[in-house]
Amino acid sequence: MSEFLDIALSFPPVVFSFGLVVVVLYWITVIIGALDVDIVDVGDAELDAGGFWSAFGFGAVPFTVVLSLWIILGWIVTVLGTTWVRSADMFIPPALTGTAVLVAGIGVGMLGAKLLTKPLGRLFEDAPATAHADLVGRVCVVRTGTVTLDSGQAEITDDEGSLLLINVRRSPHEPEGLDEELFARHSKVVVFDYDEVEKVFLVVPVAFPPGLVMES
Repeated sequence: MSEFLDIALSFPPVVFSFGLVVVVLYWITVIIGALDVDIVDVGDAELDAGGFWSAFGFGAVPFTVVLSLWIILGWIVTVLGTTWVRSADMFIPPALTGTAVLVAGIGVGMLGAKLLTKPLGRLFEDAPATAHADLVGRVCVVRTGTVTLDSGQAEITDDEGSLLLINVRRSPHEPEGLDEELFARHSKVVVFDYDEVEKVFLVVPVAFPPGLVMES
């Protein structure tokens, strides 16, 4: 184990090791729902770097997916390459071998990410597009701990019967005195509008207290 850590924290694997930790933490937070991931509007998360990225075939895949694959593959290549160099019975200057392994990691990582994202690109292209207006008026279920003015996610069903995870927020114009439990995890809320600026859905509780009226 100590030998593995020594390799992982040496040059060049260390270039990808810290990135790998960030990638793992990112996807863990996505899985538990602590980060906002707008699945409805995938285009907002796509790469927007012009012809350079498009030439590599990354234009139709979310940036986080491409970067994650690139870092993971680059880390694997540099760890294996460094292990092979250390076990080889020949003398090569460390700076030279390290640079060569790093270049291989970057190149193979990019190529591998392109090959793996091709089918994903078709998946995103073929996915039925759901207009934001189609979701207004629908009931959804809160999946984060709560919904606030700044954060929150909910699960909703589109016209195709697919479950979508959307970013939801409470309205700054909602009446005072609403019970916080109405926005807790597993609570049902209704989408009443879409904020084009913030790109989030505004929701109110299904069990809206009588006598309270939303301000415009």
